[in-house]
Amino acid sequence: MEGKSSPHARWVPGSGRDNDEVRAGREEARIAFELGNAVRERRQALGWSQAELARRAGMTQPALSRLEAGGPTPTIGVLDRIAHALGARLTVQFTDAV
Repeated sequence: MEGKSSPHARWVPGSGRDNDEVRAGREEARIAFELGNAVRERRQALGWSQAELARRAGMTQPALSRLEAGGPTPTIGVLDRIAHALGARLTVQFTDAV
């Protein structure tokens, strides 16, 4: 069966997605996870449930849950509403790459 691909074939660098694309996907996932974690930590510090923060931010609890889990990156507008609901100010900062 030479030349046929197997569902159990090993991944070979350069054989699939471009490495830059993979790195970009990982970076996006890292940012989404850190953002969700920051929202969850602030919410928990206030002693609020997801439902309470979602209500105050004008969104659904399932949408907030996805955000806290590192799901799809929210828009700046959604982040601003969440920050306002948390009694915080949304800031964006650029730092040197490590």
